[in-house]
Amino acid sequence: MRFSLLAASLLCSTLAQADLLDALKHYELKDYAKAQAEFTALLPLGNELAAFNLAAMHHNGEGTAADPVKAMAYFQLADQLGDSRAAGIISKLSARLSAGEQQQAATLASQLLTQVQIRELDPKESNKTEFPEAIKRQEPQYPEEAARRGQFGYVVIRFIVDEEGKVPVAEVLGSYPDKVFDRNSVRALRQWQYAATGKKHQAQVLLTYSLGPVSESKVNKIIKEHKLLDYAIAGSPTHQYALGSLLDLVTSSSYYYVDIDKQLPLDPNQGLPSELYNTKRSLYFTAELPGFAGYAEVSANADGIITKVLSAANQDLAEVSQQLVGKSLGNKATQGDYHLSAQPGKDARVQPIMTLSQLHSPSYWWGMAAKNGNLDAQRRLAAFSGQWENYLLQQNDPQVQTWSGVRQILEGDKAAGQLLLDKAIAQKYATAAELKAAL
Repeated sequence: MRFSLLAASLLCSTLAQADLLDALKHYELKDYAKAQAEFTALLPLGNELAAFNLAAMHHNGEGTAADPVKAMAYFQLADQLGDSRAAGIISKLSARLSAGEQQQAATLASQLLTQVQIRELDPKESNKTEFPEAIKRQEPQYPEEAARRGQFGYVVIRFIVDEEGKVPVAEVLGSYPDKVFDRNSVRALRQWQYAATGKKHQAQVLLTYSLGPVSESKVNKIIKEHKLLDYAIAGSPTHQYALGSLLDLVTSSSYYYVDIDKQLPLDPNQGLPSELYNTKRSLYFTAELPGFAGYAEVSANADGIITKVLSAANQDLAEVSQQLVGKSLGNKATQGDYHLSAQPGKDARVQPIMTLSQLHSPSYWWGMAAKNGNLDAQRRLAAFSGQWENYLLQQNDPQVQTWSGVRQILEGDKAAGQLLLDKAIAQKYATAAELKAAL
């Protein structure tokens, strides 16, 4: 029985790091040493395809002596990381191994699992912090060249708010298209004014650019012209990141609140629902819900009365249910599910929920790109994922060192934060020097 290495496949499994494609090329050229080294380097990222491919190489004796025990261990690791095909192979191989060999394989698989640093992200996992409300905003200027081309996009900026509510330092975390709107966004944000609190805060904001509604035809044209979906499915991390960014622009511009259901089938032929591009502002509205603050998802009946609380972020579900069930969302609400968000003492923003598959999830594609080694995606995820933050800190990434250091200083651990800033400064990361001076 001989196994073939698995190429990247969206509909069968999660993809791995960028070097996966290079590793497969090395394998095809029979440069097994390089292929094995690159597959091994992918294991800390929870790369089930790399684990599967290492299993196949050990089973086939490619670049190493055939070793059924090691092959079994890597197949077991692939199975634990989510490869859907590994379980059937494990069952077949088990019949060929003695009880002692099976135990050796299980022990090795457990050891390999301890090396995995990135697991599936917990939706509740977040490094977000509270920050004051903006009281004065300077709209960024639309770049002339982008306007002539009819380009639309967005910029995510991470920044510091000082004691007086001013913005002394700001840095682009991610943007789409890359660098088109970055400079004007930072320039405008530096002129914003936040409520003065007498202390510093770390914050993040999304600025969107469009010369009109983000239309379905424009989005589909970009996806088609650049073959974003085709190459993303084929395993290109650059296209995966770009596709995730484009989907983020669409979903963040929509008046719907998008929920992702992992149980829905991944159908590449199914595009985004046309209703997602609905530009009617009446789709979302506000409701008076005294005492409610935070985020929750609820069901309402035909009269707009909340009948059930489906989820409540970082809050006790029973307490929020007691608070909201029976309350009215107003006469604009109809029967259906809604997402609520409210600041303390203010009316709640109410958005209808649209449920989509992972295929249409920005986080899904960013996660794929990150496991494929795309640094922009990894940094983007590190902004809210402790797993990716820790991984990039171990990789000595200066951007993550910088903002992790800022957060630690603001949380009171000045020594640890300063150490991280100094490490970033040693790598000549300019923003780190700016932030150290501002803090």
